[in-house]
Amino acid sequence: MSTPAPSSFRITTAPDLVYGVWDAERFETRSADWVQVPGAEVHLMLGQGWPSYGAQFVATFSAEALCSDNDKDGQGVLQATVFFGDTQAEPVSGNHRFVTARGNPEWSSHTFIRTVRFEPDSAVRDVSARVKLKASGAEGGVQNWFLKIERFSL
Repeated sequence: MSTPAPSSFRITTAPDLVYGVWDAERFETRSADWVQVPGAEVHLMLGQGWPSYGAQFVATFSAEALCSDNDKDGQGVLQATVFFGDTQAEPVSGNHRFVTARGNPEWSSHTFIRTVRFEPDSAVRDVSARVKLKASGAEGGVQNWFLKIERFSL
């Protein structure tokens, strides 16, 4: 039997908890820095007195998204990811293209999945999940979004 690579995990049980939050409101940004989508947050704690000392979290984010190219060169992108506390969930890269500016911008549905693991520790930690966007050479936004967090206690 082979050992899974560090970029994988195996879960043999259903999640301990599943959280969901959604909103229909439109949020748009031109920011080149990560900005939180208002309301796209799930409060999560680890450690003494909380549901678990450690956990593997799996986040799924789905939204209708739009991206308009500022320079009209077809290179503008709206990036999206999820942070758990100050930790950006995997996979981490400098290229989180959620939606790309191409032709006449139209709202279209997009989804991503991210994961993070926090090893067991009795210290209380706030690892709340927050969806963040940033624009690169573009302006863009999301609406009718849904964030689901699955918690697998360690």
